[in-house]
Amino acid sequence: MTFRSLLVAAGVLGSISVASAQTPPAPPTAPPADPTPLQPLAQPIAPAPAAPGAPAAASGAPAAAPGAPAAAPGVAAAPAAAPPVEPAPPAQPAPPVEPPPAPVTPRPDAAVSATVRWKEATAADTVQEEDEETTLPWRGTTFTWNQAGSTTLFGVGGQYAPDIQVYGWDFTLRPSYYVLDRPKDKVSVSAEIGWLVELTNSDITADRRETQLKDTTLGAQYSRTLWESGGANKGEYTTDGAMRLRVSLPTSPASWDSGKYFTLSVGPQITQKVKLLGAKAHGLNHVTAKLGVTYAHLFSKSYTPVNDDLDRPRQVEQLSGIDAPQPHPTGEVALDDQLSFSSFTMDRLATSLDITVPLYKDLSLATRFGLFSDFKHQFKGGCVSTLTGCAPIDDAQGTTYVPQTAFDINVSYPVYEVVDLTLGYNNTTLQVGPDGQRRNFFYSPDAQFYLDISANLDVIYSKATGRGKKAEKTGTASAPSRQKL
Repeated sequence: MTFRSLLVAAGVLGSISVASAQTPPAPPTAPPADPTPLQPLAQPIAPAPAAPGAPAAASGAPAAAPGAPAAAPGVAAAPAAAPPVEPAPPAQPAPPVEPPPAPVTPRPDAAVSATVRWKEATAADTVQEEDEETTLPWRGTTFTWNQAGSTTLFGVGGQYAPDIQVYGWDFTLRPSYYVLDRPKDKVSVSAEIGWLVELTNSDITADRRETQLKDTTLGAQYSRTLWESGGANKGEYTTDGAMRLRVSLPTSPASWDSGKYFTLSVGPQITQKVKLLGAKAHGLNHVTAKLGVTYAHLFSKSYTPVNDDLDRPRQVEQLSGIDAPQPHPTGEVALDDQLSFSSFTMDRLATSLDITVPLYKDLSLATRFGLFSDFKHQFKGGCVSTLTGCAPIDDAQGTTYVPQTAFDINVSYPVYEVVDLTLGYNNTTLQVGPDGQRRNFFYSPDAQFYLDISANLDVIYSKATGRGKKAEKTGTASAPSRQKL
């Protein structure tokens, strides 16, 4: 019994050794400190086949020999009348199968860092990507060449007396800069600097082909997106509000030589975009309506045009009823610097409505309706010299309210986003003509055809240098404010 017990103990020790050699080690609970990615195992470790003559393992224990009595539970039975069996050597794991050459991938349990991905890009790609996402702060800067001519010059319209036919060029530089440029709030400053040249021989300029500066305008604007649609119609309906401030400086000869200092104007503006066929359509995407009201006041040396270098001798009684010294019935002659007996437009209330519709892709149609209410100074007092003295006049200056109307319609098309071409028709005229007749809102002797060629300087810079991008248009080109030739 003692020898048999020794054999049973030897069998139990051998099975325990074989089982411990075949059990794979437990995986680590945390990634190693080395950040270098590791190769995943191609296949799990499989136990090696048993050596010839070795007992077959079942559930980690050798099988009992035939004819041997059953072993107690948990104890393996040894073969009867047999020498002790040496345990099989520990099974060696099969070498992992090398995958085909491929980029090293991190372990599944390792976190992928964005910094690692950024370092994989080249420096040139990084700079280009940053530049493309940058919007130029001076976008919207343009240089416009305007060509305008009266309709009668082209044989369109009726005949008027006198029939003034005029054709000329107008050049305007409009720099713009965004001081604050947020998705909903924007603050921009701008200017308008230009000159004009008349190519006909009318009485608008003293000499033919004379070049004259226009009044220079400095402006600032604050705009904010008040409401924008969401959901399926995100961005299809928007409401924007703006407040504008402008200062006009008398750099033109007509303003500089008449005693003007500057004109200050301020007013709100609201823009509404309404969906038609939607942004994905090729045309008639949206209709954009822009309503603006502006109040302007003129600061000048006098209510009437004056020039200090004039000093023309005039009879004093001819100055009666104007801003002048008390007249004398004797017909004295005095030096006077007045250029006209009528008052400046001291205050103006301008109301305009612009409507823009994209016709097909980049081709758009825009129209403008405007009403300019001009208020002149109301002189107090005045008289007419008579043989017996000065007879007072209750209303010496005449009409103080002069309305003007404006109508403009044009089509615009951008050429490679570099140059905008605008062909249009404009009629800005007095509501009541010099003959006392009410003029047509759509046509008058002042009607003109025009062609605007506007170079987008910011887009030209972007395409030449690769920096910046053109901002999305909120509507298309509307008729710019123009100085009539």
